[in-house]
Amino acid sequence: MSVYSKLYRNLIFPFYANYVKKSQVNRQYKKAQSHLSYSYAELQSIQWKKLEKLLQHCWHNVPFYQAHWKKSGITDISDIKNLDDFAKLPVLTKQDVSDNYEQLIPESYKGKNIKKSTGGSTGTPFRFELDELSNDTRQAIMWRGYGWLGAGLGVRSLFLWGDNIGKTSWLRALKEKLYHRFYNREMVSTFSMNLNNIGEYVSKINHYKPSAIISYVNPLYEIAKFINNNNISVYSPNSLLTGAEPLYDFQRIEIEKAFNAKVYNTYGCREFMLIAAECQQQDGLHINIDHLVVETLDNNGNSIISEAGDLAITDLMNYGMPLIRYINGDRATLTDTKCHCGNPLPLIQKVNGRKLDVIKTQAGHMIPGELFPHLFKEFDGIVKFQVKQTALESITIYIVKNDKFIEQSKVLISEEIEHYSKGELTINFEFVTDIPLTKSGKYRVTVSELPVRD
Repeated sequence: MSVYSKLYRNLIFPFYANYVKKSQVNRQYKKAQSHLSYSYAELQSIQWKKLEKLLQHCWHNVPFYQAHWKKSGITDISDIKNLDDFAKLPVLTKQDVSDNYEQLIPESYKGKNIKKSTGGSTGTPFRFELDELSNDTRQAIMWRGYGWLGAGLGVRSLFLWGDNIGKTSWLRALKEKLYHRFYNREMVSTFSMNLNNIGEYVSKINHYKPSAIISYVNPLYEIAKFINNNNISVYSPNSLLTGAEPLYDFQRIEIEKAFNAKVYNTYGCREFMLIAAECQQQDGLHINIDHLVVETLDNNGNSIISEAGDLAITDLMNYGMPLIRYINGDRATLTDTKCHCGNPLPLIQKVNGRKLDVIKTQAGHMIPGELFPHLFKEFDGIVKFQVKQTALESITIYIVKNDKFIEQSKVLISEEIEHYSKGELTINFEFVTDIPLTKSGKYRVTVSELPVRD
C-alpha cells in the first residue's frame, strides 16, 4: 500500500467524511469492518435485529406495507419472529413500487430523501428513494468489499465504467476530475469504446499504472482479447474487479491471461449498490448480510438454496423508502457451503443473470442466457453477438464477424440451440457492423422483449 493510500484511509478520508461532508460513511465503514471479526451466528443476530426494527417501522409508518401485508393474512407484524416467518411476507415488484410510490415513503421522510433511478433495461426507467444514512451505509459496505480485494479506500484505481449522459459543463467536468483525483482514481468511459480505438484504452492503463482496475465485464474482456491476440505488453495491477454484468469462466481466463492478475467478481445493482463480492478464494461471492437480507425464490415464491432462483432483497437501512423482499429481476444460486478464507459472510454460489434474458419456447422450454456466451466463444469468426427474442416462435442472432467466419458456423450454432429448444424456435441470423450498448453502457448478450405474461 502506498503512503498516500495509508494516509487517505487513516487520516484524510475520516477527516473529510466526519468534518467536511459531515456524513456517517466513515463511522459505518469502521463498524462494517469490525463485523468481519464476528461469527456467522453473531452476524445473523445483527441482521435479525435490524430487520425486526425495520419491519416495525414499515408497519407503523409506511401505508403501503400494512395494507400489502394484511392482504396476506398478517394481523400483527410482531408475529414475524424469524426469517422463516419473514419469508411468508409477499414480495415487492417494480410494478408495486411504480404504482404505490408515494405510499412507500413515510410522511416524515417526504422531501428529505435522495432520489435515484436505474437505466431501465426493460425499456422503463425505475425510480426509487433512500435516506442519507442508508446512502452512507451502502458506500461503506462497498468500500469494505472493495477493500478485501485490494481496491479499497485510497488505492490507486482505474475505473473502466460509464459516463454522464448529455453535455457536461467545463465547471462540472473540473469538479468531477478533482473529486476523483481526491479518491486516487481515474475514470475512463467505455461508452465510446470500439474495435478501432481499443488500443487507446491499453495505452491509458499503461500510462496510469493502477494498483486496481474496476470495470464492466465485457469492455475488460474485449481489451483482454485485444492484448492477447496482438501479444501486447500491458501493466499488471494487483487486482481486477468486475461488475454490472455476468462474469463467465472463459472471460475470467482471458482477462487473467492478459493482465497476469486475478479477476474478482462483484455483484450489485443500483437499488442496493454492492450486494456480494468474491474473496481471494474465488469460490463464491460473500453476501453483505449485515446490510441486506438476500433470498432466492422458485417459480412458486418458495425460498430455495443450491439451485437458481429469483432474487428477493431487503435493504436493512433504507427507512426513507423501504424495499422489503424486492424482486430486482436477477437470478442467483445461494449455497450453505462455508468459505475457507475466514470471512464469516455467507456465499452466493453463482449469479445466473437476468430473469428477463431467458429465451423461451411455446411449449414452455427455457434456455438460460448463459448458454450463449459458452456456445459462441467456440467460433473464432465471431467477434460479437446478441440473441434477441421478440416472439415465442423465433429468435434473431445478430453477429459481428471477421474474416475467419465460415457459413458452416450458422449450421453448428443452429443445431446446438435446437438441442435445447427441442426444435421449437426459428433461428434467424443477421450480420451487423456493431452491437450497441445499453443506455447504461452495458452489453447484453441476450435480450428478451416478450410480454411478461409469456
